[in-house]
Amino acid sequence: MKPIKNLFIFFLVLLSACNKNALNVIPKNSLSDVIFWKTQEDANLALAGCYNSWETYMNICFLDAVSDNGYEQFDYGYQQKGNGQITPANFQQSSWPDKGACNWFTYSRIRKYNNFLTKIATVQMDANKKEVYKAEVRFLRAYDYFNKVMFFGDIPVVKELVTSDVKLKRNAAAEVQQFILDELTAISAILPVQNNIESGGHITKGAALALKARLELYLGKYTEAMQDSKAVIDMPVYQLYPNYRDLFLPENKLNNRESILEIEYLKDGYQNMLPQLSLPALDLGWSALSASKSMVDAYECSNGKLISDPASGYNPDKPFANRDPRLDMTIIYPGQFWNGRYYNSLDKLLPNGNKNPDYHEEAAASRGGQNVKKYVKPMSLQDMNNNDGNIMVIRLAEMYLTFAECAVATGQNTGLGLQYIQDLRTRAGQTNPPGMQLTMDLVRRERRVELAFEGLRFFDVKRWDLGPSVLPGPLYGSREGTVDPVSGQVTWAAGYIKLEDRQFNPVRNYLLPIPQSEMDSNPAMTQNPGY
Repeated sequence: MKPIKNLFIFFLVLLSACNKNALNVIPKNSLSDVIFWKTQEDANLALAGCYNSWETYMNICFLDAVSDNGYEQFDYGYQQKGNGQITPANFQQSSWPDKGACNWFTYSRIRKYNNFLTKIATVQMDANKKEVYKAEVRFLRAYDYFNKVMFFGDIPVVKELVTSDVKLKRNAAAEVQQFILDELTAISAILPVQNNIESGGHITKGAALALKARLELYLGKYTEAMQDSKAVIDMPVYQLYPNYRDLFLPENKLNNRESILEIEYLKDGYQNMLPQLSLPALDLGWSALSASKSMVDAYECSNGKLISDPASGYNPDKPFANRDPRLDMTIIYPGQFWNGRYYNSLDKLLPNGNKNPDYHEEAAASRGGQNVKKYVKPMSLQDMNNNDGNIMVIRLAEMYLTFAECAVATGQNTGLGLQYIQDLRTRAGQTNPPGMQLTMDLVRRERRVELAFEGLRFFDVKRWDLGPSVLPGPLYGSREGTVDPVSGQVTWAAGYIKLEDRQFNPVRNYLLPIPQSEMDSNPAMTQNPGY
């Protein structure tokens, strides 16, 4: 079976693009069944079309801007969602034309998947392989519904190819969730036990069980989530990558056995431009995503104590010294040695008197003075815009943390749950202090720092109902100050960079609004509370 990424281009002629109305589920521009849906090669090409834009790197790497972890300055679809200003009228799928960034409500992908599942029945090919192909597409459909139900709650469920113009009503969220779980259970019995390298980018049994464990955890089904996460952990095809920083760099994607599910990219064909969006201005980047003060404060000191603990040794005038190594590997902060210089987002001018492009008020500078380092490194402008680094959607570390949280919640296997967390900390070079205990506070903190800017923080805030305490009010970035360009020493001022004031409406229950365009076009549609 050819790797899916080599077949993406066929999608341009295979299936229709998005229609104006999100819930238009009728195929408008598919190839004629007379000339297609006959051979296995047809099925291969159609499967590649299903994988095209099933998810985008921005929805993973930028989603933390909808939480207390970060801030996205150009409003690529995340800023208004993060600050509580989103309404049905101003709801935008994305202002960034990047293959579906923030495009959670559209049903064009569901239409594409249902079309595949219907039409492949006529293809002459090996029966077992056909079932695997169908299982892969059923996974993509289940993943799409997972995002829909998480962001919108009650949503219409379309399980078959619709051939007449219908206005669909919303199904209860519990019904949608059960459909997802049932699908993942069924296809996990069909898909192969392989890691992402071995599968060539195809969906695997590990991916199905891992997504199932994620949803079960979010639903409080701790016994089931523990069982499914352990099944993935025990698969011999996965292992933690030895270096936390290198885990996310593009040159290591071919030896990364920690990845369970990822978005595959290919230079000169299906590339991404995450480095351009993330890198500092002096590196020709746009600094689109900033890490918040709250995110930085979440990292322990190197002795395993919180910065609020008087015994931690934390020095507010040397805030980045002696901290969890994952802080240094995740965030570019003032005074950090970076790409041959000390990063300086605090001073307006460079030593030569010229403007400092990295000063936090400049157009392409981090608004909070703290860039996100995950997945990026200094590179040429050409490579920034032609990046082939894959983006992990689910990795083994998440399964470790899922198991550990379930251990706390159930009181079962707590020793093993603690060991999994200690393994993650040891991999990163962080201390496991003597007498360390497995607690929910530890699990929550580890999820936040280990999985920072991987698109999971908002879901955690939602399921733990942390919104009232962590989302409203002012959002801050770095502390103000000045950076010595020779030594990197920062002389700190009293205040912090204020990014914005945020609102949180608990009546909305963390749900996004149904776009007004859909409300206008579908009289059967109802709006979410608080909008």
